[in-house]
Amino acid sequence: MVNARIGIAAASIAVVAGGLLAALGATAAGAASGICATPGKCFLTSLPPSQQSVAAGVSQQYTFTVTNEATTQTLGSVQLTAPPGFVISSASGPAGSASSTATTALFLNLGLSPTQSATVTVTASAPCGGGTSVWSVQAKQSNQFNGPNNTFVVDPNSSLGVTVSGSCSLAFLNEPNGTQVGAHITTQVASSGSPVSVEVLDGHGNLITTSTAAITVAIGANPGPGALSGTTTVNAVGGVASFTDLSINQAGTGYTLQATSPGITQQPPATSSDFNIWSVLQSCSGQCSGSSSSKTTTGTVTTSSGGSGEFLGLGLGGASFSCGSSYQPLSDPLSFDVLDQTGTANPGALFTTVLEISKSVVQSSGHPGASTWQICYGSQQPFTALPNTAGTATIGGVTYMTGLLPDCNNTASNPPCVLSRNKDNAGNVIVTFLAVGDPFART
Repeated sequence: MVNARIGIAAASIAVVAGGLLAALGATAAGAASGICATPGKCFLTSLPPSQQSVAAGVSQQYTFTVTNEATTQTLGSVQLTAPPGFVISSASGPAGSASSTATTALFLNLGLSPTQSATVTVTASAPCGGGTSVWSVQAKQSNQFNGPNNTFVVDPNSSLGVTVSGSCSLAFLNEPNGTQVGAHITTQVASSGSPVSVEVLDGHGNLITTSTAAITVAIGANPGPGALSGTTTVNAVGGVASFTDLSINQAGTGYTLQATSPGITQQPPATSSDFNIWSVLQSCSGQCSGSSSSKTTTGTVTTSSGGSGEFLGLGLGGASFSCGSSYQPLSDPLSFDVLDQTGTANPGALFTTVLEISKSVVQSSGHPGASTWQICYGSQQPFTALPNTAGTATIGGVTYMTGLLPDCNNTASNPPCVLSRNKDNAGNVIVTFLAVGDPFART
């Protein structure tokens, strides 16, 4: 070995020539160093430099050259063991000698005489985490890799290290879309699309088609707050995990899902696009109406803006915003849209909306009459607000303009505006207003 040669040359200047020749001769025969002492059964295994680095999760072929450095003994068989986390898919060697498991590759009947070499190949996928690790190798004189006393010694100059770079990642392949409380979440509105799915990507961003990783989804952003039900952990098939029965039990604007998997240390976790869960979601062609109630608030929305294949969505709760001046929000927030199957809102939709506030809230508010109740409104479209009440709010990751609505009997006002304020015989306050686009409102 190289270290042995240097040691001999440095030991005695007077016998440099003889010592160096002796070292070279002994190395060629395989018995010069302490590692390769008598009986001198050493072997060298090398991996090309181009195969000593790989991106996380990538499957590639590893070509090992095995050289018999023994003095007289024949090298009959070799076993390679993959580094931790690597998964072997196949192996090949001379004359069909190879077999493999997920972690080892065995090559029999090699019959390598001293100084002879053989090339063996192993196809394996790298783990999803980065780092440097080493293939381990054993060789025996026996052609069948058996017997306790015929093991060869690995030459320390063998090159068996592999560096894994980067990391695997997850990505949403089929994104979630809005649906009604308790209904299955799919890629289209009202549970009319394909299941939500997540794919496993290697360090180059390519799909790992061999991956069977267990993938778990959970709620990320949670405006409801809602709970996720259904089968939340699924094993990937061909690198893709499909979630067919997910649902959320609370209305909200701007939910997201996050995906994780053991061994994939992705930060932040893979996150879906945002989606809404509606209290009511119904097919709407022409005029349609929907209503939803909580303990304190009832919201009723009517529109004639629905087209073929569109839906009226109505959500009560699951958002937070306020307006300027001395206004104090008391009702649950109400959101409503006319949507197509992709979840795109109709910006020109017109609505007549009624917010009813329960007697208990009215009594505790200090405003027993209906005349002082105002509508705090949020919209992505500019609108006229009462003086000193305009502002902005972020709802579900989207910036809305906010403000208190003027009355519709003001001739300068167009929708959105307040039509009427009343108090019924039960003591509930009822405010009716006109709205446009995809707005939010509360009292």
